[in-house]
Amino acid sequence: MSVEELSQAFDVSVVTIRSDLTYLEQQRYLLRSFGKARYLAQKSGDDILVSASDSATRKASETMIARIAVENVGDHEALMLGASEIVHKMVPFLSDRANLSLLVQDLAMAHTAQRFFHCELLLTGGRLENGGTAMTGPDAEASVARRSIDVCLLQASGLDRDGNLLAADPALARVAHAAERTIVLAYQPLLDECSGEVFASAADIDMLLIDEGIDPPTIDTMTRHGLKLERRDSGVLEFRRA
Repeated sequence: MSVEELSQAFDVSVVTIRSDLTYLEQQRYLLRSFGKARYLAQKSGDDILVSASDSATRKASETMIARIAVENVGDHEALMLGASEIVHKMVPFLSDRANLSLLVQDLAMAHTAQRFFHCELLLTGGRLENGGTAMTGPDAEASVARRSIDVCLLQASGLDRDGNLLAADPALARVAHAAERTIVLAYQPLLDECSGEVFASAADIDMLLIDEGIDPPTIDTMTRHGLKLERRDSGVLEFRRA
């Protein structure tokens, strides 16, 4: 898609589009050439512009997971965006949804959202620790709990054999909130009960999007909890509530 086409589609100036494309390129969401841009996480393997590395593969996989997650968000919905890398990658792709309300737990994510959205953008508030950007603590937990949320988007750092979803930071786990729909994202999560604090069970969520690197027993655990498996493009496994 050309810069001019993007400018017309979003009804903003070419200068604004170029500025946003520069930001997306710096974050490795896309590659630009001769006035055009394409996502790094494209399906075709015949047009590789950069050599693949572990870091590039991870970013591409996480971006694909983020893009698939966005497919499950509709117009006019209230979203809770948990602090995490993959959820952060969703923000630019959400910009074509109309009249969203965003409740954001991470200051860096809020800054990204301001670049792409003209909608209700709320911060959870809370405590910042160790120079981080995620807001946690009782104030953040209370802010999330008292709001009506259509979709809660969270990232899991680990899974256990009982189907529990884990967050590496206990403070982040405590902010997790049951919404009308809960979508959990993960890339190469640790597969043991000691990798974090439980924030949800597979029985309680509506969708899990994860890379295909998990083992068959973990797949069986997800399906036993009522999540139906669909294999998506680019090595993403989609577990959806049946």
